[in-house]
Amino acid sequence: MLVAVRFAFLYASTYLVRAFDRRPQQRMLRVGHRTRVVNGLAGFRGAVSLAMVLSVPQTLDSGEPFPDRSFIVFVTSGVILATLVVQGLLLPVAVRWAKLPPDTSVDEEHDLAETTAIEEAIKALPRLAADLRSEPKIVEWLRQEYEAHLASVRAQSAGAHDDPAVLQHQDYLALRLALITNKRATVVRLRDERRIDDTVLRRLQAALDSEEVRLSGGAAVE
Repeated sequence: MLVAVRFAFLYASTYLVRAFDRRPQQRMLRVGHRTRVVNGLAGFRGAVSLAMVLSVPQTLDSGEPFPDRSFIVFVTSGVILATLVVQGLLLPVAVRWAKLPPDTSVDEEHDLAETTAIEEAIKALPRLAADLRSEPKIVEWLRQEYEAHLASVRAQSAGAHDDPAVLQHQDYLALRLALITNKRATVVRLRDERRIDDTVLRRLQAALDSEEVRLSGGAAVE
């Protein structure tokens, strides 16, 4: 009954909203029946349901046993078991059958944030350089680096992975990561030669790890 009510609600509410809301924005949010089937099978029951049923008191204020408490626990446990086992096994099959499109919202938001941040940084570069009295050579070097990075991000967002800007940025990252590996091996060698102690080694390794994570986009560092 619980599964049937969930499916009935998903379909009834969908067509009810469509009947009363004819805005173009609402039409853009519509999904097919395959997606609703996946949503219906995803209605698992578990810890919350078990906690609620176990919170039913065993006795009333009068001291008499709570009516049908064992039956309530039995039914709820059956619902939990059925949804976790039956629906849990069917859900992967339903997801493959539904052929859902990949969720690109996180990547799109990441590209938007990175692009906007770089653009704002380039705009603020002259003012910040003037405040810090930076040398023109350094300002020009940073501007070129940021513009190259911006071109790479825009090309990747557009799906042009073979764009020269993307390939150049990948080569740049690969060389920087290779240099970090070489620097890490060097500081370890200096420690082994007892020219630096473990405290200095850990401090340098932490800095190298942070730089490697930043360059690799948050990938795990071995």
